[in-house]
Amino acid sequence: MKDTDTGSRVPSSPGSNRLLSSRLYDLFMVPLEAAGIARLRRRIIPRAEGDVLETGAGTGANLKYYNQAQLSSLILSDHKPGRLLLRRAFRYKAEVVEADVSRLPFEDKTFDTVVFTLLFCSVEDPAAGLAEIQRVLKPGGRILFLEHVLGCSPLTRAVQHSLTPFWRRISGNCHLNRETFDLIAGSGFVIEERMTEAGCVLSAGIGRR
Repeated sequence: MKDTDTGSRVPSSPGSNRLLSSRLYDLFMVPLEAAGIARLRRRIIPRAEGDVLETGAGTGANLKYYNQAQLSSLILSDHKPGRLLLRRAFRYKAEVVEADVSRLPFEDKTFDTVVFTLLFCSVEDPAAGLAEIQRVLKPGGRILFLEHVLGCSPLTRAVQHSLTPFWRRISGNCHLNRETFDLIAGSGFVIEERMTEAGCVLSAGIGRR
């Protein structure tokens, strides 16, 4: 393991933490994947190419969607890499780095593609995280993203607003009512494509630096 000021490189082999909670999270996600998340993953993740960073990699749910032939390298970062992520990364020959999106331990202009999915709902300072992604992307590099966002209908929005104070306390600071797409679009990326599912509660897209 190589320690830096902002992150630690973790061996991409089976580790020993959070396996149970990771498995439960994946089980919890099954109906949500069927509701549109999996369809959006299939549409965006295979478009990653070159030197790729996935930040907020979680349990590694995106790994099976990458087109390995298009990748020069794949680094997965997470603020607390779990055992399940390490196992999956080992299988796909990806490197795992312990790092928060707001303090990425990489040089400027390192990556051709940065991927993040279901991340910015819970990030404490989204602007700082998006600025870091901008920093580590090469000029002309792309982001591939998938987030749940504030819905389109007044009823959906009202429900999201009412549930968020409770939900964020039990789900690791997840904000159901965060307007993440607007945050991404307003942070300097040129949005080239947007896709939605589930009444636009799920929003995915491709942006360029």
